[in-house]
Amino acid sequence: LEAAAAEGGRERADILAAHLALLDDPALVGEAQARIERGASAGFAWRAAVRGQAEALKALGDARMAERVGDLLDLERQVLTVLAGDQVPTGPSLPPETILIADDLLPSQFVGLDLSRLAGICLARGGPTAHVVILAAAQGVPTVVAAGSRVMDVAEGAPVILDATKGVLHLAPSKDEVDTVRSLVRAHADRRSVERAAARQDCVTADGARIEVFANLGAAVEAAAAVEGGAEGCGLLRTEFLFLDRATPPDEDEQFAQYQAVATGLAGRPLIVRTLDAGGDKPLAYLPLPHEENPALGLRGVRTGLHRPDLLRTQLRAILRVRPVDQCKIMLPMVASLAELRAVRAMLDEIRAQIGRKEPAQLGIMVETPASAVLADQLAAEADFLSIGTNDLTQYVLAMDRGHPQLASQLDSLHPAVLRLIKAACDGGARNSRWVGVCGGLASDPVAAPILIGLGVTELSAAPSAVPGLKAVIRDLRASDCRAAASRALDLTSAAEVRALVLKTWPAIAERA
Repeated sequence: LEAAAAEGGRERADILAAHLALLDDPALVGEAQARIERGASAGFAWRAAVRGQAEALKALGDARMAERVGDLLDLERQVLTVLAGDQVPTGPSLPPETILIADDLLPSQFVGLDLSRLAGICLARGGPTAHVVILAAAQGVPTVVAAGSRVMDVAEGAPVILDATKGVLHLAPSKDEVDTVRSLVRAHADRRSVERAAARQDCVTADGARIEVFANLGAAVEAAAAVEGGAEGCGLLRTEFLFLDRATPPDEDEQFAQYQAVATGLAGRPLIVRTLDAGGDKPLAYLPLPHEENPALGLRGVRTGLHRPDLLRTQLRAILRVRPVDQCKIMLPMVASLAELRAVRAMLDEIRAQIGRKEPAQLGIMVETPASAVLADQLAAEADFLSIGTNDLTQYVLAMDRGHPQLASQLDSLHPAVLRLIKAACDGGARNSRWVGVCGGLASDPVAAPILIGLGVTELSAAPSAVPGLKAVIRDLRASDCRAAASRALDLTSAAEVRALVLKTWPAIAERA
């Protein structure tokens, strides 16, 4: 596992590091050791300990936590293989341009695949947030999940076309259809090359509106590569990766070292650090929280920090140490009231006084709850900026769990109800001369760009890989046309209608969608 983690990118390293952490989990190892002491074999004891934790995760009733069961069973399989004296099997030998069809796929099985011969993956089961899906996305492998059991009937070697954008597996395509798809893939690669060449230029619409395009980051190693790909800064540094999969929280010095490394990698460009967003689907072993019937509506985001102010104070102190002093901005997740913002502002001012920092620290909020969107005018009067987290905002507005495999396809942030709240947030920011950005998944979607700009968004923080294409789309837009389209979108009845409006108005965007 350690060797495999060292060979890949950040997503692969993070996921395999989580597997390594499970091997050191005191509860898991302790249960296995106790069974061995009672006379069970090592294999039986390990399987029983793993299955016990797996059942506990399933019982939580959370789709994303249930998907972590796959990680446990993957680890179970690997350890049992070693205990039996066998070698952990490598991946299958793949012919060129393989579309791999499977009932499900474990992270260790994906790591063993020859990606140079893998064109795509289609799984009968699985969910959108499963670790294997994250690994595939990080490697640029098109993937369809929850395709249904019928895909297992496809004969090995049969020609197919995988359309991961639409979530469709086309069976028995004609030669002309295959040739057309191959041409589209080549054209896409050529266009990406042109986009990357222009990515480091500032992003300005055709009629002169400046739109900043930042990158969402989760580790220091991503910063320099994001800049090379055209990112003008970091609009969201997810700090929870420092806190997960460990027995104790990171201290101030460890956090400072990581934040400073990101700031250095950005070479002076803006860095927006989101404070710890724990709770809900991101439980911490050292942060025991009371049982909650609905964790998504419980101690999450800034509420966790106010529940454990010692953790929040340590993090704020670490952020304030980053140099240069004006590079870092602080962003609070899941804010729902002005009282929460004021509580953290008071804490921040107190820490500044303690360390003798005279320079102010910019403090903004994420607009992820309907409350914060509706009250954006009040919040913007005291926050330094607003950044809209469309993933959570959408699930709360539409009352759909964004990790639910059956509902994920219906969860579209271009739904007019979501767009009306985004407009409310933009209007509230404008009323107080505060900039408003978007750092959720919608910021990476080229179809959404004209609508977001038309609603008043001036900063988009996207996945690093999306930055070059996003800048290319924005440069071809006119802000005046975007405002007209956004106004029309607010009166439509579905996300599908909004998408159709954008593609009819700007047909060229369809090539990047």
